[in-house]
Amino acid sequence: MAKNKDSILGKLLKGDILEADLLKKYTPTIIAFVVLAIVYITYGYNINFIEQQNKKLEKEIKDLEAIQASTVAEFNNKMKYISIQQQIDERNLGLKEANTPAYTISANGK
Repeated sequence: MAKNKDSILGKLLKGDILEADLLKKYTPTIIAFVVLAIVYITYGYNINFIEQQNKKLEKEIKDLEAIQASTVAEFNNKMKYISIQQQIDERNLGLKEANTPAYTISANGK
């Protein structure tokens, strides 16, 4: 058992790891580790890319929700204005929207 440990570990420490029979023996294992490392690195990059896309999409969703809320508020204000105009017209109150800006009357006449 000591000879077996000494042969693999000893060859590794001596630099004889590239010996033909030892290299042939562990080639499938080395290839498997290299393939697994490549898959692991690729998976990490893909996950990172997907997370960045998710963050961009979440930001875009928040922006669109804000635009939607603003649009709904604007629509509601217009509907209130139209409703008030319709009530004025139905009751024949004779009220019209002022086309000139408001002005202030002062005590000294200016």
